[in-house]
Amino acid sequence: MKNKTRSLIALFLAVCIVLALAACGGGGTGEKVADDIVNGDFEDTSGKWVGWTKENAAFNVRGVISDEKLNGIPMEKSGNQYFSGAKGGNPVMKGTLTSDVFKLGGNGFITFKIGAGKDPEKCYVEFIESGTDTVLAKVGNTDCDGLFISEHLITKVVDLSAHIGKNIYIKITDNDDGDDLAYINVDAFKVCKDDAEVAAAEAEYAKQIETYGEKPFVEDETATTIENGGFETGDLTGWKTLEGKAISVAGVVPTSQYYWTDRSVYGDGNYYFDGNNNGAIAENLTGAIRSQKFTLAGDGFITFMMGCGNGGSYVALCDGETDEELIKVENTYFNDPARALTLLRMYMDASQYIGKVVYLKVVDANDGSSGGFAFICVDDFRVSMTRDEVAALEVEQMEKINAETYTSATYNDLATLRDYYNNYPYPVPLQSLAFTGYAQNVVVDCGAVDVTALLTDAAASFGSEAVTDIAVTKVTGPDGTEIASGFDALDMSAPGAYTVTYTASYEGKTADAAFTVLAVADHNNVANGGFETGDLTGWTVLTEGWAMTDGKPNGVISADKWWGEELPYNQAGSYHLDGWNNGFEEAAGWQIRSQNFTLSGSGFISVRMGGAAAAVRVYKADGTEIGYYKQTRFNDGPDLFPHIGKGGSWADMGTYVMDLSQYLGEELYIVLCDEVIEGGWAQAFFDEVVTYYETAPDYANLSDTVMDGHTADEAPTEIQIPWQLAQNLK
Repeated sequence: MKNKTRSLIALFLAVCIVLALAACGGGGTGEKVADDIVNGDFEDTSGKWVGWTKENAAFNVRGVISDEKLNGIPMEKSGNQYFSGAKGGNPVMKGTLTSDVFKLGGNGFITFKIGAGKDPEKCYVEFIESGTDTVLAKVGNTDCDGLFISEHLITKVVDLSAHIGKNIYIKITDNDDGDDLAYINVDAFKVCKDDAEVAAAEAEYAKQIETYGEKPFVEDETATTIENGGFETGDLTGWKTLEGKAISVAGVVPTSQYYWTDRSVYGDGNYYFDGNNNGAIAENLTGAIRSQKFTLAGDGFITFMMGCGNGGSYVALCDGETDEELIKVENTYFNDPARALTLLRMYMDASQYIGKVVYLKVVDANDGSSGGFAFICVDDFRVSMTRDEVAALEVEQMEKINAETYTSATYNDLATLRDYYNNYPYPVPLQSLAFTGYAQNVVVDCGAVDVTALLTDAAASFGSEAVTDIAVTKVTGPDGTEIASGFDALDMSAPGAYTVTYTASYEGKTADAAFTVLAVADHNNVANGGFETGDLTGWTVLTEGWAMTDGKPNGVISADKWWGEELPYNQAGSYHLDGWNNGFEEAAGWQIRSQNFTLSGSGFISVRMGGAAAAVRVYKADGTEIGYYKQTRFNDGPDLFPHIGKGGSWADMGTYVMDLSQYLGEELYIVLCDEVIEGGWAQAFFDEVVTYYETAPDYANLSDTVMDGHTADEAPTEIQIPWQLAQNLK
């Protein structure tokens, strides 16, 4: 009886095992066999894998993303989500992702999308029979060349029609521990119902290859022009990739596209090449492309536009036979931030190579080790130009910029750009009316002022001919009132900034420029201590190399926040002095000096300053130094950025109070300093220099209210920056 019971139990267990085996695939995940691919388009994640099982580190579920583009590449995803190996882990990670077992139906064809996985022997997709683990098909991304096709989700069609009715599973393998597209992107695994779906997938594949694959490169060395010099096809047609990944079709963008939210590149036509594309293309990439070869004709002039190109990036004219670089042009006019990515027209006099077969080469050789802005922007290459064509283009470009009305809210883009074109060393004398010298900003005592006498430094020319007809045409007072006459004895009894507009005239043509006259009523307050004239009126630059616009120093800007995290400068009024905007490299130092003032009232003064390199020095009128104060709030500690409220401090300014009461009644001046220091954030920012307090400020109970910096998923919060008594280090 016991033996019979054991036999029945054994039989029951055997039946259970058979039934269990019948219900599971024998390969894959061991789940019940589905009628179709479960979650083949990765739309269902719920924070964990659904329909898929991962092994090892490569396929983290965080890689299921909805980004429209990766590294500037349009992904053509199916639905909302897809899996990105770049986002799902470090490229060196290995692993597998295996689907649940499903019964192959439809017409036996499976389509899916695959991107990256440059080495198809290490990154691939397999379709495997459950139970036997027989590989029915293996597909790698053989279309990925890393230059033209990279991240793109390319449609694939797999013919498994001979296996209809079988239980199968999909296994995605990343066995590449390199760094060159050594991961895999996948999406849209689908069993086709009929031949129409197969045909649609095949057509989509053909269109993708045509759109993203390398274009035919045809050149005629006898031609005197090049194709697509302005990238107006919207891609790199007419250009050949020589090396690297920095210069790809992902960088061909509309000229209407802003950088830094509100900065225009002022390009030509509808498209240009941007080597960063607002961060979509990594700065550390390097590479080079070349134009078609051509025979240089005309008078041998070449022109193009270049932006950025900092530290090792350039445009070169090369010998078509030897590849020797005959002429090399770098962007020596690069200026951060005044002319960071702005496209600047440049000219190349290659007349000595007329009749020679040559080509143009664009090179990004900066991998980031030579500093930031490690990319290049270019546009509108024109070759074999005559002298007359160059002369006409010079005028056309100047008139185009003078007619521009758009400028960013933060920087004086147009003023800086016009200054560039006014002073560029043209190969043909510019046949346009332009200023060659500018009246300077001045401080005067309130009263009657002869503003015409302040035009001493103003000068203009038309081509090589000097223009002498320069006169004041209007003055705008502190209250906005426009004054059109009486310039030889203008009433400036009301203190404040007067904007003086003057005009150069030549044979019916006119050009305008302006300068500031600051009328002051007393000498107790330092002139323009808050930079509210919008410039450095009242301050003298002591350091050579300061960036200039219209003959006057840059540096004063109107931004009250910086970077995408919207960190506050703690600007007092509408302007402040910004160390990022005066043309100096971060490691360099600089100084500016105030006009003299008479210390009165309580003898206390204050200055807002920020940045790791900020310092203030105070001198008697005879040059004797009596005070030296440093910015002490700077803190770039770990896990602080972008929150000042957590104790971080970067470009934000704090108010420092200084007790100079022992020098009451004396004539003093202030020097604002950017000191040379080691390490990052070696910049200085200043605002609201106040040199008169009737009574000593209650600094212990005073603070400045600002909105703190924040990440994209945070709301800004209000915080306080306390005032503090500065220690005199003199």
